[in-house]
Amino acid sequence: MKILIVEDSRLMRKAITKIVVAKGYEPLEAENGEEALKQLCTNKSEISLVIMDWNMPIMDGIDALEKIREDEQYDDVPVLMATSEGIKEDIDRATKAGANGYMVKPFKMQELANKISELIET
Repeated sequence: MKILIVEDSRLMRKAITKIVVAKGYEPLEAENGEEALKQLCTNKSEISLVIMDWNMPIMDGIDALEKIREDEQYDDVPVLMATSEGIKEDIDRATKAGANGYMVKPFKMQELANKISELIET
C-alpha cells in the first residue's frame, strides 16, 4: 500500500516519508497538486492515503483536493491536509472540499503517525 505525500518542501517530504516508511507503507512524492493528480492517475488502485500541503506552486492543495473529489474513482481515498493554514475558515473550507483530516504545522511526527493509523487502519 502506498501513501502519496504532496509537499513542496523537500525537508518536510523527507520527514513525512520517514513516518510513512516506519508505518510500513511505500511513499510516493509530488511537489504540487498537478503532480499529485498525475501520481493518482498512474497509481490509482495502490494509493491508500494522500497527505497534502495547502500552499504549493503550480496547483495548491485545496485546488488539488477539489479536483480529487470531483472524480468518483477517488471517493475511497482519504486526504489528510497537513498545512500551516490553521484558521477556522481554512479548516472549514478543506472539510467542505472533502478532506478527511486536517493537521496544522508544525506537528509532532507521532501525531502524524497516529493520524495515518486513524485514516487507513480503521
